Amino acid sequence: MFANIDTDNSGTITYDELKTGLARLGSKLTETEVQQLMEAADVDGNGTIDYIEFITATMHRHRLERDEDLYKAFQHFDKDNSGHITRDELEAAMKEYGMGDDDTIKEIISEVDTDN
Repeated sequence: MFANIDTDNSGTITYDELKTGLARLGSKLTETEVQQLMEAADVDGNGTIDYIEFITATMHRHRLERDEDLYKAFQHFDKDNSGHITRDELEAAMKEYGMGDDDTIKEIISEVDTDN
């Protein structure tokens, strides 16, 4: 992807290359959002994004997406929005997804509930 955006093959991505490359990939970011992305990725502040900065920004984005997915999954199981998944909530979820009979589920919960 870096090579696709770095159209002049300079080894760095300029603001214009980033804006054009993102649009070519179907991005609907505004000028302001592209500028913010550029500023966030350009760690050394030299006005361009080198390969290391690009990889770092990409990995950070993927981590944020993964964290968001985990948070959504947690919210799904935390039925009372307490910030904790109780034994009852976990048991209900495991039953909902057919993850074993009552005895198996209780045994699994006992093994993973480290603070009882």
